[in-house]
Amino acid sequence: MTPATLAILLLGAGLVLLVAEALLPTGGVLGAAGALALAACVVVCFRIDSRLGFGVLVGIVVAAPFAAMVWVKVLPKTFAGRRMFLGPVASDAVAATVSVGQTGTTVSELRPLGVCDFGAERLEARAEHGTIPVGRRVQVIDVVDRKPTVRPV
Repeated sequence: MTPATLAILLLGAGLVLLVAEALLPTGGVLGAAGALALAACVVVCFRIDSRLGFGVLVGIVVAAPFAAMVWVKVLPKTFAGRRMFLGPVASDAVAATVSVGQTGTTVSELRPLGVCDFGAERLEARAEHGTIPVGRRVQVIDVVDRKPTVRPV
C-alpha cells in the first residue's frame, strides 16, 4: 500500500468515525478513534511531503470548528440525540393578576404561606412578617415569583 493510499484511507476512516460518533451514542469512543485516524493521516502526509502534511493539518484545523457547529445543530435531531436532550418546556404558568397596592382577605392562616382572596380569584400568598390569621384584610406590597407578598391593613 502506498503512503498516498494510506493517507486517503485514514482521512476517510477518520471522517466516517466522526460522523458515526455524532449519530451513535458511543460515549466518545468512535470520536477518539476518528481523531486518532485524522492525526495518523497528518503524520503520513508529513512523511510524504512537509507541504502536503502542513496543508492537510491546516485543512483539518480550519474545518474542525465548522464541523463542530454542524454537529451541534444535527445531534439533537438524531435518534440518540432526541433521547439525550430534553425538549422545550411547555410553560403553563400564569402571570399573577394582582398588583402592588391591591387588597384582599386571607382565606387560610398565612404562616408565612397561605391563601388569600383578591376579589375574583384566590391565590397563594406569603406574609411579609410572622403569621396573619384567617379573615384579616391584607394589602399586596410586592409580587415575587408570581406570588404576592402581603401585610395586614
